[in-house]
Amino acid sequence: METRIYIKELPCYQRKGNASEKSIRVMERHFYNLELLEAEGQKKEMEAFIRSRGNELSMTTVDADIILYNVAARFMKEKYPLLDSFRAIPEEVLVKKFKAWLLDHGYQITRKHFMKSMGRNLQEEAGPVKYLRLLLQFLEPEDQRPEWEKDVWNLENLGFEVRQNPIDIIRTIKFTGIRQEAIKEEVKRASYIRIKYLSVGSLQGEIRAVRRFSEFLAERNPEITSLGEVGRLNIEEYLTYINLERGQERNLKTEMANLKDMLQQVGKVIDKPKLGKLFIKQDMPKAPEVVFKTYSDEEIKRLNYYIVNMEEQVARALILHQMLGGRISDTLTLRTDCLYEGNGHYIVRMYQVKTSYYEKPVPDDVAKLLQKSMEYTYERYGETEYIFVNESNPSLPFQYSTLKHRVYALIHENDICKDNGERMGFATHLFRHCYGMKLVELHLDDAAIAHLLGHRGVNTVYRYRRASGKLMVKETEELRKAMDEILSEIIKEWDGYEQVFQNG
Repeated sequence: METRIYIKELPCYQRKGNASEKSIRVMERHFYNLELLEAEGQKKEMEAFIRSRGNELSMTTVDADIILYNVAARFMKEKYPLLDSFRAIPEEVLVKKFKAWLLDHGYQITRKHFMKSMGRNLQEEAGPVKYLRLLLQFLEPEDQRPEWEKDVWNLENLGFEVRQNPIDIIRTIKFTGIRQEAIKEEVKRASYIRIKYLSVGSLQGEIRAVRRFSEFLAERNPEITSLGEVGRLNIEEYLTYINLERGQERNLKTEMANLKDMLQQVGKVIDKPKLGKLFIKQDMPKAPEVVFKTYSDEEIKRLNYYIVNMEEQVARALILHQMLGGRISDTLTLRTDCLYEGNGHYIVRMYQVKTSYYEKPVPDDVAKLLQKSMEYTYERYGETEYIFVNESNPSLPFQYSTLKHRVYALIHENDICKDNGERMGFATHLFRHCYGMKLVELHLDDAAIAHLLGHRGVNTVYRYRRASGKLMVKETEELRKAMDEILSEIIKEWDGYEQVFQNG
């Protein structure tokens, strides 16, 4: 076995990427020293891992890994020099020991990482810890079990289509983190039934709720190994724990409802119907009051000043989103046949994940922007189902996570601030709130507003009416007036207005 693995010997060196000539000359001298490890088994495993990363990742990443490798190798040499495999010790045990060793040697075990897609710093495990976890994951033997028996499901391998939002594709469901093996298996069996009629996002919420309950049981009731052993007293203890000790940082009503639903399904699977009756009505916390937020006119102008200079199709999507007033999923799933003419004006059809579709008249400017967006996609991708497509897979719509990441990067790079001087956040729903507020200010009835917003009923319209008097300030009257005139024209030209709303 070679004791040195040079960067220049790995496939990543041939790719080089955007590295400068000076950097390349420096990196070609760098190497991994396998002699830092004692056991031959550890050397073989690490060599395979290094070569795998050298084949898949960039040269700069693989070069930076050397420092992380050196730290992990020092730890293994000091603590487990004779261990034949990194996997001879349970992952969490080894990681825990590694973290303690890092602290003893003056290393950090966490770091702050600015997440552009969220616009804020997140706490995450430090580089050496993440590197060790990646190694252990690489060494995990391939799971030969049927997909529904695995701890991580690849949804494409389940053999049937699952329900999910096309702009936010979820590819895997993980059951890792459920501490009790029997509970994990019970939840997998229940999930295999629920995923056939429940959306993937909703199922993930239920699994998260069980994962947190599992942590509580492991800490407070370690004798419980199956959900069939859970009783009403355990639920009462958990409610106290989650309210007092875990704090109110989450929507507890949703979390408890998710746990209740999964317990009910598990009860059916393991023939323990009592599980579906462990929660009572009084257990459900009140839902937190929704804070109605919106952008001011000045903030919209400030953000759009930079948005219009983004990559052209992304800019079009964001501007159309504001002008159409739909959910972001409605905008990103606009079909290439969504626009047609009726009674002398343009009509756009918008599909919804939550319902089916709705139609609304649009002014010529919006129609032209839609047509330009279609032309862009046809020229680059040919005939597609969606106007705004995933660049790597044009059969899918543009992904919301990608859009959010780019806008947050834009805000961060240009230091775009709110009226109060704080760094601006980004939520596409705020544009929708602005649109709804404008409709309220036009004194339209609730049915008209609900239709233009794509709501099936009028129940949510009251939020716009309640917020209108509280939040809207006369800051840019000129801009407002222009927007109001556009909306007024839309309503005025809508021949079917009265009939539509008389029919409910």
